[in-house]
Amino acid sequence: MSIKKQLPIGVSTLEEITTSNFLYIDKTKIIHHLITNNRRCFLSRPRRFGKSLLISTMKEIFLGNKALFKDLWLGQEGRYDFQERPVIHIDFSELDLTSHESIRSSLALFLTNVAIRYECNVSAIDSPETKLSILARHILAISSKKIVILIDEYDAPLLRHITDAPTAKTIRDMLSNFYATIKALDAYIHFTFVTGVTKFSKTSLFSGPNNLDDISLSEKYATLCGYTEKEILANFDGYIADCATTKHISPSAVMDEMRAWYNGYQMSDYLVEKVYNPFSVLLYLKHQKLKNYWFTTGTPTFLIKLIKDNLYNFTNVDHSETDSSMLDSFEVDKLPLKAILYQAGYLTIEKFNEHRHTHTLTYPNEEIRLSLNQTLLQSVLELKDESTQVLAHALRDALYTHNMAAFCTALQTLLAHIPHQLHIKEEAFYHALLQMICAMLGIDVTSEVSVASGSIDMILQTPATTYVFELKLNKSAKAAMKQIHARRYYEKYALNKKEIYLVGLAFNYNTKTLTHVVEKIDTKN
Repeated sequence: MSIKKQLPIGVSTLEEITTSNFLYIDKTKIIHHLITNNRRCFLSRPRRFGKSLLISTMKEIFLGNKALFKDLWLGQEGRYDFQERPVIHIDFSELDLTSHESIRSSLALFLTNVAIRYECNVSAIDSPETKLSILARHILAISSKKIVILIDEYDAPLLRHITDAPTAKTIRDMLSNFYATIKALDAYIHFTFVTGVTKFSKTSLFSGPNNLDDISLSEKYATLCGYTEKEILANFDGYIADCATTKHISPSAVMDEMRAWYNGYQMSDYLVEKVYNPFSVLLYLKHQKLKNYWFTTGTPTFLIKLIKDNLYNFTNVDHSETDSSMLDSFEVDKLPLKAILYQAGYLTIEKFNEHRHTHTLTYPNEEIRLSLNQTLLQSVLELKDESTQVLAHALRDALYTHNMAAFCTALQTLLAHIPHQLHIKEEAFYHALLQMICAMLGIDVTSEVSVASGSIDMILQTPATTYVFELKLNKSAKAAMKQIHARRYYEKYALNKKEIYLVGLAFNYNTKTLTHVVEKIDTKN
């Protein structure tokens, strides 16, 4: 009986994985295509998606460590020559990111230590750019080999200081000088590969001669990071079986849970195959429980603040269409909400319109949709987690039993937690809160639904019911219901074989209360 390999949780080097009986999802066939068909590449992927392991695998390939690949696709006879090359591997997340000065000095120290390995004395030089330039020339002179430069988490210094625009700009300019040096050394470089979460403009990486080729949306490399369903079934079958036994469900039901909660990332314009969040899959198979594993490992506070500052725009991020250029790159002091959410892994591509040059974005899975909306709602309402959960259950139960009085009572309780100074006298503010609440419940919710007669404020879908909501501020619930009927918002859903309920919901800014009117539509007439 074969011994089941360990789950590679927290392991990010190929050497440790292949020599310590950890599972490795073999990506070397894709990596082979990448390194033999490209010279300068950039790949953006969310945090904890396997970028560091990818860099480590490339490093071992270029160092010629063929023995590590004996059981992998690349290690089979005749597929790759494993010619040893000098490698400079920089992980910016491991530098001292405290300040602009500490980043620069720790980068300089790192390069000094690399130079020592090649008997190149640059210790008297302060500039990281000059150190790298001298080192690259020295290595080629003594070995007749060009260097390989692998940079992991290039944007870590910027993200660390992203809420401090002046400091972020200073760091950006410093990094720009460093990356410009790399581009100037092109004649001395065999291969350059850079990873990060975000794509910041004005960093010298993506413009001018010798710029990096951004492969982040390439169909060829869509499954380079993350797990495909085929890979999960082929490699984790023993863990899936164990999980099924523990939970008293079938292996296919285990896959259904993982598919709903952790799959859904489309990493190319045109769908090749969606990938699962690898971090959450590993933790789920270890603990055998559905939880928001990835989300709780460090959703940046600046992102929550950015959403709060753009609360109105957040109401329509799900299924929203945006100009493709807006997702490409941005400046450190101008952070577009959808672009940040997309590049950080909180939204993914739903579809791409080549003719209009637009992307439609959506939440990738239940982990993100539920966790993001709950976290934001707790932040806005200043609720404790247990309070949120109790009210969430009450709201969900009310919707599934068509008890709008109970729904509005629970909703009123939630609204009562908002500090008075945070209330904004605009309908969109309350619309945003309701959107977050319903998304947190796991309810299919869509805002600003276009129909022939206008725009429906909100549509909620449960398995058996369609709710048509019209919201009003400082007007009556009856006025909201009158608009629903006048514009016949419900006609779009008359043939969907679900019960239809119309809900007029009115918020009063002065009293901080709400009222409602509800009607059931007879779709048979």
